[in-house]
Amino acid sequence: MKKLFLFITALTVMAACQRPAEEAEVAIESLLADVSNPLSLTLEDTTGWRNTLSVLERASASVESDSLWARYTLVSADVQAQLPGGALYAIRSYIAVFDSLPQRVEGALGLLGAAMVFEEKLEDHGRAIQTLTMLTDAYPNTAIARTAMELRDVITFETEASLLDKIHQWEAQELPQQP
Repeated sequence: MKKLFLFITALTVMAACQRPAEEAEVAIESLLADVSNPLSLTLEDTTGWRNTLSVLERASASVESDSLWARYTLVSADVQAQLPGGALYAIRSYIAVFDSLPQRVEGALGLLGAAMVFEEKLEDHGRAIQTLTMLTDAYPNTAIARTAMELRDVITFETEASLLDKIHQWEAQELPQQP
């Protein structure tokens, strides 16, 4: 009887340990379903996102597998980036994945995610370019490094092109009119 009680208790504990991961997978499925529905992309309501974020963070803290930890942390960072005021928290999460798994593809995804948040959410072109350069240095001769170089070039030339446009506007205003 005592062995049966210990066995049931052990099963309950194991099930409780698996629950955060299961909840996280359900949350990820829900997020993917929302992305596939074009109407949900137009909504700015963040109701439920904080709950999703806490589920993902609990799951990343409870799993022992590096791959699952990286998966939940990266998805958590994606959610953080969408929340108002969450960009810096997202960058912190992305960089944590890179710092923890620098030799794996998840580390590269972390740097790419951080660069995208710098560029799109914070409009910090310099830090986005710096982060993409870190990615190309850390993962040379990979497909993700080539993508990062292309993205870095787009950001660089976009910034320089807008600067050139401003210079041309300034010159047009300063030039005296010819009779």
